[in-house]
Amino acid sequence: MNRRKIAGVVLAGGKSSRMGQDKALLNYNGRSLLDHSIGLLTRAGISDIYVSGDFAGYDCIADSMDNRGPAHAISDVLLELNNFDAVIFVPVDMPLVSQEILSLLLSQNKTSYFVNYPLPAFFVAPFQKLRVDSVRELLAAMGASPITLPIEFEDKLANINTAKQWQQVLGK
Repeated sequence: MNRRKIAGVVLAGGKSSRMGQDKALLNYNGRSLLDHSIGLLTRAGISDIYVSGDFAGYDCIADSMDNRGPAHAISDVLLELNNFDAVIFVPVDMPLVSQEILSLLLSQNKTSYFVNYPLPAFFVAPFQKLRVDSVRELLAAMGASPITLPIEFEDKLANINTAKQWQQVLGK
């Protein structure tokens, strides 16, 4: 059986302006959200893991232009990782995403995401240079297929942008 070469990428290059501090460094269950996300990709079977952003001590891929948003970061990373058959992207600010959710995406044979949730997303080569302003536009331009998220996972794809949302995730 021919096994695909898949990379995992944690999207962590945002400004975190609404949070007031870098979301990637927030403590979640005794480790940073960045390390939590990397662990999630590892548990999903990904061994080649990168960080979209700039963090010392990690395999990082910097954005070609700062503060242009996740669609530009994804496009830049895909071009950088063009030697892979596929790349799965996980936002650092979705701490409740599970290995099971990622496995559903990884089982797809084409670029995919969940209906109503543009991230996490799974991109299958060939990759092309696209400059769009949103992840939804990028997915559409790449002919991505939306897949149905099982109802038991719907509350797991919330992202955190504010201190109040973070406290809700922590159960405080």
